[in-house]
Amino acid sequence: MSDHDVQLLAEGAAIGMYIMLILQLLYWNLDDRRDRKVERAARALLDEARAKADA
Repeated sequence: MSDHDVQLLAEGAAIGMYIMLILQLLYWNLDDRRDRKVERAARALLDEARAKADA
């Protein structure tokens, strides 16, 4: 394997790692939004149950 082949292999690995990092950051952001949506729904149910218990 020549130096040029090794350099191309290293650059390909680096680009692949950057792509995976970007995908993980995007998924984390989307997953965080889903978590907040579920939290709001649970809090609404809890508030409704508390209102019924107080009444």
